[in-house]
Amino acid sequence: MLTLNILGTPSRREALCPTCTYAIAQKGFNGEELTCCNLGGTLRELKFVVRECTAYADRRAAKPERVVGFVRPDPETTPTVTVIKIAWRTTTL
Repeated sequence: MLTLNILGTPSRREALCPTCTYAIAQKGFNGEELTCCNLGGTLRELKFVVRECTAYADRRAAKPERVVGFVRPDPETTPTVTVIKIAWRTTTL
C-alpha cells in the first residue's frame, strides 16, 4: 500500500495536534501526555487523539508577511536616483 503525504498534511495514522498552531502538548517522564487546544483563547484538554479538525492550522506552513502602517525603504538596499536640475537662461536681443 502506498501512502502519499500531500502538501505537508499528516497521514491518517498521525495525530493532528503535534503540528497544529493551536495545540499545547506536554509529555511526562512516565509516558504521560497532556494535549490541550487553545483555539479561541480558551484552553481545553483533549481526551482523545485528534484525527480530523475543522480548525486545524499547520504550524509548519509559511506565514504571510504582514505590514502595518508605512514602511520606509532601507537606504542600503534601495537604489538611489540623483536628479540634476539644469537652469536654462534665455536672453533676449
